[in-house]
Amino acid sequence: MRARVDEVVEVERPRGSLVGWLLKGGLALGASVGAFWWAFHDVDLTSVTQELKGSSVAVLLTFLAVQLALHGLRVVRWGLLIKPLGPATNRAVFAAASVGFPATFFLPLRLGEFVRPVMISRSGVPFAGAMASVVVERVADGVVNLGLFFLFLRMLPASAPVPDDLRTFSLAALVLFGGALVFLVLACVARRPALSLVERLLSPISETLASRVLGLLDTFIHGVMVLRTPARILGFVGLSLLYWLLNGLVTWYLAQSYIPELPVLAGPFTISVVVFAIMIPAGPAFAGTLEAGCRFGMAPFGIDASAAAVVALAMHALQLVLMAILAGAGFMAAESRQTHKPAPGPDAP
Repeated sequence: MRARVDEVVEVERPRGSLVGWLLKGGLALGASVGAFWWAFHDVDLTSVTQELKGSSVAVLLTFLAVQLALHGLRVVRWGLLIKPLGPATNRAVFAAASVGFPATFFLPLRLGEFVRPVMISRSGVPFAGAMASVVVERVADGVVNLGLFFLFLRMLPASAPVPDDLRTFSLAALVLFGGALVFLVLACVARRPALSLVERLLSPISETLASRVLGLLDTFIHGVMVLRTPARILGFVGLSLLYWLLNGLVTWYLAQSYIPELPVLAGPFTISVVVFAIMIPAGPAFAGTLEAGCRFGMAPFGIDASAAAVVALAMHALQLVLMAILAGAGFMAAESRQTHKPAPGPDAP
């Protein structure tokens, strides 16, 4: 029987054969190795090591403190998507986000994206809706950083050495995220016709494929519809812009401790490029893709490969520490929430 578009089809958790996962893992590791090679193939590692040894402890601690505060913004922003879906407490949202974001960082192929929905679903939020909120977040981050990237690109001097590969990469991102945004807006405006069209196109090919795509699309639209009120939309967009702009500024603060002449614009511009780079499915901890994104982002400012590598490695090391702190805080919050027991009654032995 053909899938009915007026029914919400639950998003299934990831499945696959062992051979399939091994193949995907091999491709991810290959992407990381390739990105590492590109980022470091002409770098003077001796000078990089010496620069890192001279790092300012005060700058490093300040960077970590600001990143911890920015995590709070991400938790609040995700809460705007999650709270309308079910009875999730602030502690549950914090715990799921604090464990989920590090899981996304440490697990390959972005498999950590499933951790937040699984954890928050234990609080009564439907898994499908929670998964949709994560996808909406990713599209929003891509669109926001894409807009910032092109804005900053116009602010660069005409003589800035923007690599041709970076321009090509940005156009590919524009097609991907811009197309996703346009499709989502149209699908939300005309939900039933959009689902009916997808059903008519895919059902002759495969009923199973049509059912799964309809489920993904319907839950995706449901996640977007959570932002249907103007106040919630403004809050979500405002927090997204604030988060990424502050992230760019604190990145510049870290980078200028190694490159004193670096302009402020280099921080936000580099972060917008790094965001696109780490969205490529690769090995654990964004290995290689973060470094490649940092080198791409700093190239228009005349920063050579070795100086960009210093900033990238310092930022990466601090992200490792940050994610470990967040994961610990998240596990403690989840444990205290789940293991809390009421005091024994007077008849208890």
